[in-house]
Amino acid sequence: MTATVSPDLTEQGTSRTLDGPDPIQYHLAGSGRALLLLHGSGPGVSGWANFGPNVPAFSEHFQVVIPDQPGFGKSYRPDLSVPYTTTSIAAILRLLDAEGIDRVDIVGNSLGGAVATQLTLDHPDRVRRLVLMGPGGISPPLLAPLPTEGIRLLVEFCEDPTRERLVTWMRAMVGDQAFLTEERVERRWQTASAPGGTDFVRDFFRAAMATMSKGPGTGVPVWARLHEITQPTLLTYGRDDRVTPLEGALHPLRNIRNAELHVFPNCGHWAMQERQLEFERVVSEFLLRRTENPLEEN
Repeated sequence: MTATVSPDLTEQGTSRTLDGPDPIQYHLAGSGRALLLLHGSGPGVSGWANFGPNVPAFSEHFQVVIPDQPGFGKSYRPDLSVPYTTTSIAAILRLLDAEGIDRVDIVGNSLGGAVATQLTLDHPDRVRRLVLMGPGGISPPLLAPLPTEGIRLLVEFCEDPTRERLVTWMRAMVGDQAFLTEERVERRWQTASAPGGTDFVRDFFRAAMATMSKGPGTGVPVWARLHEITQPTLLTYGRDDRVTPLEGALHPLRNIRNAELHVFPNCGHWAMQERQLEFERVVSEFLLRRTENPLEEN
């Protein structure tokens, strides 16, 4: 039997817009300590598309905030000549300030994990605890070539967006192929094939590939700063992730002093959906766990 979702916890019922020259679409639900959920990249991606099914569980304990990061969903399209993490962090802080939220727990998936990590490094006073789900760009490549298989298939779809290429990419995103139902494929195809549905993601990855081809840039890379993160951190990976492979957990696990690791078996890059109940349980237990440090309980 399918559980009934409260009308207030639907996509429409939780939807909000932060107006201005660079409008931000977001979702707000529940009450309590603030929990910021940051989605990944890809065709048809939005905050609700990534985390909508998780809202009922998390809103029981937290005030859940789910923005469409710049360029995704209904939020504004940013200037890609500016580093994306810089752009997204500015938008997120503007949103949190508008909602009167000083400090958050963060769950960041893939691209959202990269943004969450940089936000924690740049504004440590705003972050209480950190959950990184197959985070992108925070550890040097160990075994897998770059770009990884999942990213390569995503780029191929964005350059030539056919339904066949979409299915090929989506199959690389999951560990259990039975999860990839026709309904899920069709829902993503309808969003991705809409006019302009892949434009930003295509341009985003063109810029990312161009930067990657230039080799190491100036400044200290994120992976070399992970030791600065003091917040309790939960690293979560799908055992069969073909976008951010499991071995990528080794560097952050070693360098983030208060890090721990959970691996979801028979799971790819979309743990929050593919292993939904386990994901919600593991993340909630981590975020609600009491510690001996009273500052972490505020």
